[in-house]
Amino acid sequence: MADLNLSNTEVKILEIKKVIVFFNLFDFPLTPYEIFIHLGRKYSLAEIILTLDSLGNILENKEGFYFLKGRESLVQLRQERYNYSVRKLKIARRYAKIFALLPFIKVITSANVIGAHNMRDEGDIDLFIISAPGRIWLSRFFCAGIAKILNKRPTQKIKRDKLCLSFYISEDNLNLDSLKIEPEDPYFDYWLKTMVLLYNKQGTYENFLLANNLKGKQTILKAELTGKRGIVFDYLEKIVKKWQLKIMSAPLKLVLESSKGKFINDQILKLYWRDRNAEILEKLNYALHEIS
Repeated sequence: MADLNLSNTEVKILEIKKVIVFFNLFDFPLTPYEIFIHLGRKYSLAEIILTLDSLGNILENKEGFYFLKGRESLVQLRQERYNYSVRKLKIARRYAKIFALLPFIKVITSANVIGAHNMRDEGDIDLFIISAPGRIWLSRFFCAGIAKILNKRPTQKIKRDKLCLSFYISEDNLNLDSLKIEPEDPYFDYWLKTMVLLYNKQGTYENFLLANNLKGKQTILKAELTGKRGIVFDYLEKIVKKWQLKIMSAPLKLVLESSKGKFINDQILKLYWRDRNAEILEKLNYALHEIS
């Protein structure tokens, strides 16, 4: 929240700085138009360009990209990562087609890409999956199992172009506000906004955007909130849930237990070793303080 003692011009400068500095943490220079979009079109493009040019004490620009002073190399890095991302998204789309054959998979996106086509060459490919209600454990079981069979699961030593399948939600739990840290969570907000859609069934992705206030005032599409029902699938869901919890590594179990059930239940599976949200917010605030 902006300081109430700041003028409108000072608020605008601060908000533009926040965008620039945030993406600087991910080695990603921005065009004025990208800043315009990330600020929700709050200011005109002309206002943003004038403000950027007035910040010559902390910013530089090259080939239409703006970045913090001394970080000119980010322009070439962005171009290199674009090529890496094209390769990785081809892989992601190929496997998304396979996972989409499962009847209880509703949405597949590429996630954790902070900045357009900003994927590291050596990194894995993070996928975010929305399942039908009551089928989240089956979704993870089959997606992770298929990836394992095809040798696409990342390991501690090998991550390049492997599939990270650690984040699932069910269609009856589309709003993710409960996962945000307080009072603000810029990493989470940009994570939501920079997903790349790979597969969408029955308007589920549109409903996901609406549920998280990312698509304006529109009517939520009517979708049948049911997976493949029946005693057999319900039984399999319980079996694979029990089995997956049993074989889960001890360190990961400790992480999940410390989250007090926030990240693992029948509507959300967020199986990461650590969340970066608080760390990123701390780095953002420190960097803003350094340039103020």
